[in-house]
Amino acid sequence: MRLLIKYIESRGIGKETHQSTYEGDVATIGRGTDQTIQIADRRLPLSHSRLTVAAGKLSLAATGDYRFAVNGESSRRAPLAVGDKVNISGHSLKVCEGEAGVDYVLEVELVAETVEKLRDRFQTRLRDVSLPTRGLAWVLFLVTLVGTLLIPAAGLYSDQMATLRELPLPDDGQWISGELHQNHAFLGDDCSGCHVKPFVATRNEDCLACHQTINHHFDTSVHGVDNQVGERCGDCHQEHSTTGSIIRTDQAVCTDCHQDLAAVGMQSEELQPATDFSANHPGFKVSLLKYGFDEQWRTARHEIFEDDLVEESNLKFPHDLHLSEDGIDSAAGTVRMVCADCHVPEKGGLQMQPVTMQDHCASCHQLGFDPRSPERVVPHGSPPDLMRTLREYYALQYLTEELNKNDPQRDQTLAALGTEPQREVRRPGRVARAESITDIIAASQMDPGASMGVRAQVFIEGRVAEAAANLFEKQTCTICHEITAVADTEVPWKVLPVRLSDSWFPKSEFSHAGHKNMQCESCHEASTSAVAADILMPRIDGCRECHGGEKAQGLLASNCITCHVFHADDQAPMTSTMHSAANHSTGDLIRAAINASVMAGSLGSAAASPANDSMQQSQGHP
Repeated sequence: MRLLIKYIESRGIGKETHQSTYEGDVATIGRGTDQTIQIADRRLPLSHSRLTVAAGKLSLAATGDYRFAVNGESSRRAPLAVGDKVNISGHSLKVCEGEAGVDYVLEVELVAETVEKLRDRFQTRLRDVSLPTRGLAWVLFLVTLVGTLLIPAAGLYSDQMATLRELPLPDDGQWISGELHQNHAFLGDDCSGCHVKPFVATRNEDCLACHQTINHHFDTSVHGVDNQVGERCGDCHQEHSTTGSIIRTDQAVCTDCHQDLAAVGMQSEELQPATDFSANHPGFKVSLLKYGFDEQWRTARHEIFEDDLVEESNLKFPHDLHLSEDGIDSAAGTVRMVCADCHVPEKGGLQMQPVTMQDHCASCHQLGFDPRSPERVVPHGSPPDLMRTLREYYALQYLTEELNKNDPQRDQTLAALGTEPQREVRRPGRVARAESITDIIAASQMDPGASMGVRAQVFIEGRVAEAAANLFEKQTCTICHEITAVADTEVPWKVLPVRLSDSWFPKSEFSHAGHKNMQCESCHEASTSAVAADILMPRIDGCRECHGGEKAQGLLASNCITCHVFHADDQAPMTSTMHSAANHSTGDLIRAAINASVMAGSLGSAAASPANDSMQQSQGHP
């Protein structure tokens, strides 16, 4: 819309007029200098109302709870037509028909001087009513003292506070310095729920009486249980907070101690000082799994910049081959894979879902063993089951081929057994099946007079040995797995277990959901990785390209709480080591038992989650 705004300002017996034009979708009215129509009256807010045009019709709407009058009728929102007159705190705005090149003409008549004098005429001050100001001040002081201190204190020390709360008299609610957080709202006005001792700040044991599952902040096996971080829980958790949050998130919560760990008695070789993410923060450490000679997995932390750092997952996997721009061959043809084909974030984006053979690999890596029956595959994950499947398959093959080879109705018999007759396809002059070392040994050991059971056993074991050797040593299992030979066992091969790091940086929290608009290659250089042993985690310099400290300029301001949690999940609850029953009074123990039972009844029980695939887990994440 295009407006011509004419200002008509009263100056004594005359009027001053000036005008301006405006072109836009919304015209604002208020005292602020950024308003389209500025009315410099102290009684008006900076932004009072907005003029808009919709479907060719002009309308006015007030912001917040402000009002105006249109043709003498008070309103907060009203359509305007040519000839309407709007009154805003004594100033008038008249809508006139548009002239050449403009949609509307607005005549704004300002009478600020007249209004100012009229307002001063009706001001009444306390000295004008002849009241004794000193006596009135003493009365108000005594009323305040009795109502906010003496009466609530009497109810407190007489144990009649509950009765006092039911009466129309002041109680201990007068002492509340701010609203309770919603997690503590069930306490209502009962201050004694947290302030067990009157006029004493909430003690740690008072907090832990309810919060019995809160874990330590540090490794108690290294630093012991007597070292306490901070004097009180209230140092970090501030109830009655004006910010609405019970948890302090400013950087000083952590840096007060971590800037000089020796001063607080927490110095160790593993801990380094930190004061700001961009200015003073140690480099990242990764947690790597290692498979020991005792067949147990152990975790060790390493500096990520170590040159010889490798992941020993017992997996063979080339990322560069699978992410090739030329694509990769599969059973369905050439496919071009992306990271999201295998790595899918869990709900919330904190961790990745497990990568499994069945869901992510089997479509290309089919576990077939007989070219004549490509649809038959062996199970993944259990070598004994694999051998059992091979024996069952070749036992059925022996029965169908040997017992029914002279049967005139062989095809019908094979169909009844679920096996289709196979036609051997070969070049002229070649044998139907090349002799292997297994065939030669079996033929030399075969007794012409042997029973059918013996012949079947020789046939089955020979075929099983050949197929298993091909699977484990040549073209299937060995492609992805580390395999060693084992003598005198049911399965003469051992597939080393695969386990991938599910959390590379367990001391921090990283959400992929907040970075979903970024490319995976921005942090993980997977397209150039030819072996699974490569560590594809980003270093701190990569994060500093976007993230800065708490007061960073031109970067995302990030403090300690952005990436770190305070209470460690892998530590014992603080109540189990710091506060025994002997440290509590009888009243504390009774209160703790009541609160614990109430919380247990309200929280209910959590459902168990299904176990993940035991052979492969998801690729790790920060």
